[in-house]
Amino acid sequence: HHVRSVLCMPLLEQARPVGVLYLENRLTAGAFTPARMALPKLLVSEAAISIENARLYRDLQEREGRVRRLIDANIIGIFIWHADGRVFDANEELLRIIGHSREDVASGRLRWTDFTLPENRERDLRVLEELRQGGRLKASERELLRKDGTRVPVLTGGTMFEGVRDEGVAFVVDLTERRRAEQALLERERESLL
Repeated sequence: HHVRSVLCMPLLEQARPVGVLYLENRLTAGAFTPARMALPKLLVSEAAISIENARLYRDLQEREGRVRRLIDANIIGIFIWHADGRVFDANEELLRIIGHSREDVASGRLRWTDFTLPENRERDLRVLEELRQGGRLKASERELLRKDGTRVPVLTGGTMFEGVRDEGVAFVVDLTERRRAEQALLERERESLL
């Protein structure tokens, strides 16, 4: 190709190679002198940062996709909440468990305080304060209040998002069938004793 000058520089991100800058000049021999290296060095630096950012963004999208698949699988109830009670998002399993609709979430009417039993609200406020201090809500059994006023036994847990004040995610597992099975087993045991 009748190349008269060539410049080849590694693209490094934290001393790790992520690419190569390759420039050719067909007009001038010795075009890439030390005095003319400021712009190529800047290009190399910016390109390495851009490549790394693209990789990080792709990794983030892949992780978000995995989490979204878990949420959409509706194996367990999952909701994203604010400390003031707002529920920003909830999957179909959570809505089934508490008897609310997608419209309740979309309208902003659904609040986690709506499905918290009145006798647990004070305890939940203490837990919320612990979460604000960096704690995590360990999984525990409790009851939630359904929209129709009935109670549903569940296993719940959650955490606040890192770097986002007053917002978090929680999971809810319906224990109704487990409780029914336990009750049936107790009844069979009682009958066998008679």
